[in-house]
Amino acid sequence: MKEQLSLLLLFFYIMNYNTTVKIDSSMLVPWHKRLLNLLIDVAVLILIFIAIGFIGVITSFLGSDAILIWFEQIDGLTDRIVTTLVMSAYLFISEFLTQKSIGKMITGTMVVMQDGSKPTAKAILIRALCRIISLEALSFIAKIPRGWHDTASNTYVVDAKKYKAALEIKNSFEEIGSTQLQ
Repeated sequence: MKEQLSLLLLFFYIMNYNTTVKIDSSMLVPWHKRLLNLLIDVAVLILIFIAIGFIGVITSFLGSDAILIWFEQIDGLTDRIVTTLVMSAYLFISEFLTQKSIGKMITGTMVVMQDGSKPTAKAILIRALCRIISLEALSFIAKIPRGWHDTASNTYVVDAKKYKAALEIKNSFEEIGSTQLQ
């Protein structure tokens, strides 16, 4: 009896320090939600550049035309580099801080590590940098889409409600065990 109780205590001790949820295929987001995330995030990127242009107009009224002149003189390659860097920075900052971009917030999705934990800064940076690969969109041509930025960073985009429900179920089992042990 003591051995069984000890094993049970050990089991609940281990369970209390495991704050992850196993990611299963039912939590994964379908391709159309992934596409919607992208379209919304591209719209956010456009709004960011409109805001920069607006700042340029304001600074022009204040006597500095530097931003507007830069916009007028920018070439195609520089435009692509700046756009890519701004998009990567936007996605890195939002996904690192909240596990979501604005697109993911609207569609109810989130980024998690393979084990269900919050992504590390390194994983989010890898996700952001992999998006620079121009052919990366081809990696979504699959029954269950998982982009190179997901594979390289060991992350998944999951339905936030399904993930949280699985976490609540796991935590309720842990609570049942800890309540009975007290």
